[in-house]
Amino acid sequence: MGNIVQKFIYNVSTVAPLSFIFALVWYLQKETLKVPLISIAVGIVLIVLFSVSFSYGKTHIAPIIIRTNDISPYDGWVVLYVLSYALPFASMAIKDFDVTICAILGVILAVVAPYVNTSIPNPLLWVKQYHFYQVSGEHGMSGYTVISKRKLRRSKDLGTVNRIFDFLLLDTGR
Repeated sequence: MGNIVQKFIYNVSTVAPLSFIFALVWYLQKETLKVPLISIAVGIVLIVLFSVSFSYGKTHIAPIIIRTNDISPYDGWVVLYVLSYALPFASMAIKDFDVTICAILGVILAVVAPYVNTSIPNPLLWVKQYHFYQVSGEHGMSGYTVISKRKLRRSKDLGTVNRIFDFLLLDTGR
């Protein structure tokens, strides 16, 4: 799964839920349907692309064994996502909303995200009941994010993972 296209899809799809909130705010503020329908279509396309890419990646990656020294929950980012989803509602108080500036910022983020040596928790995985963990392990391995459907409490609970990207691992549950 670790090619640049799949990493791009993974990172860009994190804004899919936000596109639905944007559509709602636009409709409530401007009372037009053209932009909200485009925003909803973009969100749906991102979700479908992510689902196909993630499903393909889960079944086509060889498992690797890791030894972790420390594991800690990393689900706190959900609070930040909820706040960022509520932020567009603040624009309802502002009459002038510049779509061009938002689009430029979105393109800049989309171009930069695949080259950052960190992994962004994806809210679409949270909806599918995955949990996120930060792990550090033997031989200086640190800064990795593990995605798991299991609730991991001890470092010994994690043994076999699939490497999705450089700093993103998927628990195989073995």
